Amino acid sequence: MEKNKRYDIIFWDVDGTLLNFLKSEHFALTDTLHKYGLPSNDEIVGIYSEINEKCWKKLERGEVEKSWVLVHRFEELFDYLHVTDVDVKAFQKHYQYMLGSVFYFQDESKELLEKLKGDFKQYIVTNGVEDTQRRKLKLSGITDLVDGIFISECIGYEKPNPLFFEGCMKEIEKDLGSVPDKSRILIVGDSLTSDMKGGNQFGIHCCYYKNDQETKTGGGKAVSGAGKDAAEKIQNTGIEIDGIRLDYRIGNLWEVEQILWQNPQTRN
Repeated sequence: MEKNKRYDIIFWDVDGTLLNFLKSEHFALTDTLHKYGLPSNDEIVGIYSEINEKCWKKLERGEVEKSWVLVHRFEELFDYLHVTDVDVKAFQKHYQYMLGSVFYFQDESKELLEKLKGDFKQYIVTNGVEDTQRRKLKLSGITDLVDGIFISECIGYEKPNPLFFEGCMKEIEKDLGSVPDKSRILIVGDSLTSDMKGGNQFGIHCCYYKNDQETKTGGGKAVSGAGKDAAEKIQNTGIEIDGIRLDYRIGNLWEVEQILWQNPQTRN
């Protein structure tokens, strides 16, 4: 059976989507706490994760600068731990380095990117720190599988700001030699407030990924029915959560295949 594409371009989020951010965060923070002789356990990592999430949400809303986020999250953590004798900027620098030194694939995402390569243009869209993101994307092999990497620091705006996506489109136009059709672009991500809201505001289709194996504090409400067959999801458009439209909902990244094609191919 001949397959026809619904989309030509995929915007992939990284942390919490292609890669398991919480595992990397746990590794990096534990290593950095040990380096500075500070206590480390799952409770402390959980407290930090909540603080970090809260700070990034402020950045998404345009309330703070990224430089504030990178330092303030550790200032709050040090307050919680009653730490006063550690250089917070040095602590942040080591943590950020370690964060870019490890990666953990979600749902065998590398194999998925490999399978889609050639049939679709694939681009990374991320708010993460440039050096950290580029290093782990290179180490993981993702850099060689995608057609471009768009990082908010380089674009000048953060997701969900439409200007971030405008910047991406300008670069893609150079790559393709023509203006991309928004109706043929799908963004896949785990964040309602960053990826899905950004897709809504820019006018592209949105695929919300909720992996129940990675519980992300404050990362959005769980969506029931994520495991239902693709045909139902494809027809079930116009769903809203907290005023954010979701065109598709998936619980495993490989379900994206069934959305991308008019006549879905099966996983090899």
